[in-house]
Parts: sequence; structure tokens; C-alpha cells
Amino acid sequence: MTRIGLVEDNIDYRTEVAFHLQRAGFEIALESDGGGIDTQLTNSPCDLLVLDLGLPVEDGLEIARRLRRQHTGLGIVMLTARGSLDDRLAGFEEGADAYLVKPVDMRELVATLYSVQRRLSVAVAPSEAWSIMLDTLSICSPAGQTVALTATEMDLLKCLAAATPEPVSRELLAVSLGHPEPDFDYRRLEVAFSRLRKKIETLTAGASPIRAARSRGYVFAAPVRLLSR
Repeated sequence: MTRIGLVEDNIDYRTEVAFHLQRAGFEIALESDGGGIDTQLTNSPCDLLVLDLGLPVEDGLEIARRLRRQHTGLGIVMLTARGSLDDRLAGFEEGADAYLVKPVDMRELVATLYSVQRRLSVAVAPSEAWSIMLDTLSICSPAGQTVALTATEMDLLKCLAAATPEPVSRELLAVSLGHPEPDFDYRRLEVAFSRLRKKIETLTAGASPIRAARSRGYVFAAPVRLLSR
């Protein structure tokens, strides 16, 4: 049976989530803070973690950053009231496998947990994934070749990586660049992606993992990870 660590300091909400997850067939370990989940993972490891961000003593992002280093095979689903694009990107950068915003339909939470579990069971080796290096503004191919990025190109790649394997709409990409206005000239976005693709193609003999998703936006069509150190 899949064991899930549920870290949520609101007792009523924690009880509600635990009820639905148990009905779905998961074994649940309930905790209210980072110290509790540390002890839990030491004594009885979990397969997946449902993690709130607004926690006492230690913020959920800090917990995720630490646990990602200590438990590389742990699936982390962030479940929080923080719903901005910056919040979601920060969550993925710190190690989230999925990010859900409260209030959430419990059916979606269950489906997300199953999805993360499936992805982890067929996890791609690091040597087969692209790496976006946040601290050096660069991207590294699976073969180990690296190319430098501009700040704009990094913002676009962070947005795509956070959503992969799903496409990101042009509107959301414009927001990631700080242009939420409805009259934004999307030709600027097309030019930016054209330059980014050409830069990445120097690493791949002409094959870029960035693809246009017809009528939907753009997608990074390859395994990718965000690294900050």
C-alpha cells in the first residue's frame, strides 16, 4: 500500500484530506510541521508527501528543499493557498513534483498523487534529462553540453519546465515575462522562442526539445529538471 505523509497544520483540513486519501486506498501519516515529518520519514519512510507551505517554525518551501536532498525518491505534492505564478515556480524549483492550490477537489488530489506515483516508478535517470541551471543562467543537455541563457530565456524555460509535460499557454508565458496586459504583442514571444530554440539546437545537432503546441502555446518535450546548486 502506498504510504503518504500529510503535512498540514490546520487540524480540520488535515482530517478532511486524510479521510479522502484513506478512502482512495492510501496509508496516511499525519504531521503538522517539518520536525514531525522528519521523524516520520526516519522511522517509517513514505512514498509520497502532501505538503502545505504556510507551516509553523519552518516554511514548506524550506522543508521541500531539505527533503529533496535527503530523500531523492520521495514524491512531493504541494497543497497550499499560495496560487500565484511566482509561488508555483518557487514550489517546482524547490522540488515539488506537482503543485495544487486550495481549495482543491479531492478527486484531483487523488489523481495527482497517482500520476506522481506513476512518474516516479519510471523515473528518468539524470543523465537522460535536460538540466536548467538557475544559479548560472544556463541549460545543460543530457550529453553534458551547456549554453548560456539570457534572463528572459531563463524565465521562459522555468515556466515550461514547471509545467512539463503539459504545454504552457502564450498568455501565461507573457505573464512570466511581466507582461500580463491584453494588448501584449505576442510576436515578441515568438521571436524570443525562435532565438532560444536556435541556441539550444547548437547542443543537439538541430533538434530542439522546445515545441509549439498548436493553438495552445509551447511545451518542453523532454525530461527536464530545475537545479539551483
